[in-house]
Amino acid sequence: MKNDYKSKIIYFSAGFWIMILLVALFFIYCLHRKSIYMPKQNIIVKYTDDNSFSQLLIEQKISNNFIITKLLVKIMKLFKYCIKFGEYSLPHRTSLFEAIKIISSGKVVIYKITIPEGFSIIQVMRRLQKHENLLGEIEQTPLEGSLLPDTYCYKYPTKKQDIIFRAQKAMQKFILQEWPKRSPTCTLKNINDAITLASIIEKETSIEREMIAGVYLHRLKINMKLQSCPTVIYAIRKGEKLGRKLKYSDLTVNDPYNTYIHYGLPPTPINNPGRESIIAVLHPQETENLFFVFIGEGKHIFSKTYEEHKRNIAEIRNIDVSKAL
Repeated sequence: MKNDYKSKIIYFSAGFWIMILLVALFFIYCLHRKSIYMPKQNIIVKYTDDNSFSQLLIEQKISNNFIITKLLVKIMKLFKYCIKFGEYSLPHRTSLFEAIKIISSGKVVIYKITIPEGFSIIQVMRRLQKHENLLGEIEQTPLEGSLLPDTYCYKYPTKKQDIIFRAQKAMQKFILQEWPKRSPTCTLKNINDAITLASIIEKETSIEREMIAGVYLHRLKINMKLQSCPTVIYAIRKGEKLGRKLKYSDLTVNDPYNTYIHYGLPPTPINNPGRESIIAVLHPQETENLFFVFIGEGKHIFSKTYEEHKRNIAEIRNIDVSKAL
């Protein structure tokens, strides 16, 4: 009798552990089995409770049994694989284990949007609208010159307006940090004037920023018109590209932004200037030059007098001095 009892115990124990092993093997198979998931787009996990997440895995065809999926999700939580909110990129035919591992890691999809130096508000708005991964609409149009050009990283769910707020805060932080450090050669009265002149520098050159800033500051000092072509283009197009060469007739356009007919700086910046242009305005090169002419590759020839300026233009264009301007 004792031997029969012991045999039953042994058989029962062996059967029990075999059953546990089979169940474990089944769960391991379910976890690591390749799915039929086809990544047409990223997966967005909006709800992290077991029911919602399990249903999402079923809908995405990563798993095919809700009860088993929910049970496996609960088991994975015991091993610190907790589901995190966000947008995730999963590989083709991902397994259930791989999907849970990635989504519990919190390594969400990161997007980037670049606001180039010298972009006007209209151009920035258009770029924001083209980014399909940004949510919502632009609720408040920012002021020209209020955004700091940079590459901004973002993740789901970021709104278009959020990027604008970030770029505005970045500009405020940068200019408030740099304004007190300005050189004595920067004779501008306030921050807005500095950004306005920097926006002009941004369109004039990418190399000789400090010198051109010095020329414009010299003109402002002696109450001479800036006569900046980028301001004329802004007067005509208000931030859009001109799409053609500037004509002499354009210089007579009666607009507050036309510095060929109005003295001083334009009413507002004409674009969103980058850090280098702002720094150039805050630390300009002191100069007696009042004129400059473009010679190519971002470089200019500078001169103190109008006569010298005309001779430089004639030499560059290979024309008679009397026809220089």
